[in-house]
Amino acid sequence: MRQEITVQRTLPVNLQPKDHHLFEPALTVTFERLFPVHLKNVWILQDTVFSPGELRFFSSHTHVSGLGFPQFAKRAVFCATKAWKTIPKGMWVIDEWSANYFHWMTDCLPRIWEGLERDPKCPVILPESFRSLSYVQQTLELLGIKVEFFKSRENLLVETLILTARTAPFPHFNVPLAQKTRAVLGKTTTQMPWKKVYISRKLADKRKVHNELDVELFLRKKGFEIVYAEKLTVPQQIRLMSETELLVCLHGAALTNMLFMQEGMKILELRNINDSVTQCYFNLSSALGLRYFYTLNKGDHKDTIMTDFTIDVKALGETLAELEK
Repeated sequence: MRQEITVQRTLPVNLQPKDHHLFEPALTVTFERLFPVHLKNVWILQDTVFSPGELRFFSSHTHVSGLGFPQFAKRAVFCATKAWKTIPKGMWVIDEWSANYFHWMTDCLPRIWEGLERDPKCPVILPESFRSLSYVQQTLELLGIKVEFFKSRENLLVETLILTARTAPFPHFNVPLAQKTRAVLGKTTTQMPWKKVYISRKLADKRKVHNELDVELFLRKKGFEIVYAEKLTVPQQIRLMSETELLVCLHGAALTNMLFMQEGMKILELRNINDSVTQCYFNLSSALGLRYFYTLNKGDHKDTIMTDFTIDVKALGETLAELEK
């Protein structure tokens, strides 16, 4: 069963007329999503779900990119000699992108919400490799959700499986479920959010800022707290965002933490110049009812995901001045 969803978004607060074309493709979009299905006595083979009774792989629920017969055959052969483990029930909530902070928070958690609606005590099924992902462990601990881990040398027989599906295709979001992540995990404060936060990518492996020192010194003078997300636990990031009025960050996973900001607060994304494709954080801010601002900055390459940047400090200052009016 599929559902068609139409999402309408508002333009950035500080939109310059010459930049309208960068955001126009994202303003109104329509997409389809699948619903969870309940299955009995199914096999989990590596990263796929197979129903012997239906003689069917459910790759549309387990993979972003569809699998063909060669991929199914390869998994069947690879798993033929593995040991079997039986579990009474479980919930499948991942795909090949899930071992990533952004996708765990924005794709997997909405799937978990839908699974819990069907069975509040259902454990999540995850590969053993997910044990090493601290944000996965910390998130599930906050939620009090039990996990059934399985090893790479095991096949699973699941007697009752809730097989969830992505609630929106990337880079879009299911608005009610994104807001539910904030409602479930977010923190409330006794006063209105007051902090101005800049999340630096100085410690990241890629997408760095060439003039990082200049940016940090400038923002410190403006009263910003400089944060390195790598040094914070998930609960610490949630608490910080609940206290944040304005979040400034280069395009990157740390911007995902806007999930935990209160509605009506402000985002300032440091974007790559001429990029009309990389819209996920603009889209997410809209889903969360946040006020979105931007500046355009020179990247070494057109590919925002891979490039390093030189931040236009003058444009940043002008935008902050507009924000403070």
